[in-house]
Amino acid sequence: MHTRRILLAFSLAASAASVAFADLVDLNSQNSSTDRIEELTRTLAQGTYSESQDINIPAQTEINVKLREKTVELNNESLAKKYGSASSAKSYSANPYSWLVAHPLPNARVSSNYGGRTMNGRAERHSGLDLAAPSGTPIYATGPGIVTKSGWGTGYGQYVEINHGNGYLTRYAHASRLIARVGDRVAAGEHIANVGCTGRCTGPHLHYEVVKDGVRKNPSTYLAMLP
Repeated sequence: MHTRRILLAFSLAASAASVAFADLVDLNSQNSSTDRIEELTRTLAQGTYSESQDINIPAQTEINVKLREKTVELNNESLAKKYGSASSAKSYSANPYSWLVAHPLPNARVSSNYGGRTMNGRAERHSGLDLAAPSGTPIYATGPGIVTKSGWGTGYGQYVEINHGNGYLTRYAHASRLIARVGDRVAAGEHIANVGCTGRCTGPHLHYEVVKDGVRKNPSTYLAMLP
């Protein structure tokens, strides 16, 4: 009996010592496999947290700047710079009607005159002269000049505008095909477009306009002066 008591006492003492030693190791050891959440909780107070498996990718900012092509404005000043004002003055200033050389649509029928008219049951002012012809019929420049517009216009559809100098412009609207391009120097009688019915149109024809100093004039008056 006495021996059993001695053995029990030794066993209890050994257990207490091992527990105390284990607690000491746990409190003072630097375990490399510390729980990740515990590490996060501890390091958040320091303001940083690093994970060995994280990939350190430096931030990069890339800016691609594409400059749009500068808009080219065609007017008397820009045309003079490109083609020379002296030659233009020599070509156009001697005779104010030197640009009026050819008919835009020979043998065509006049389908609507300049001035007042009724269209779709409504009275309106017509700013040009309509010359009816089959679609695809060639349209000719009535005089030499520089093409200042070639494209789509509200009401006009596809049209060409030519600057003849001395404040004169001519417009050729409702075309099915445009041949002359902006910046082209065209000669009198040159093929610039084809008859069509684009824009505000009820049938294939050429809408021909003459503009003097920004004011639309009666084209019939000018065409009557053709040589």
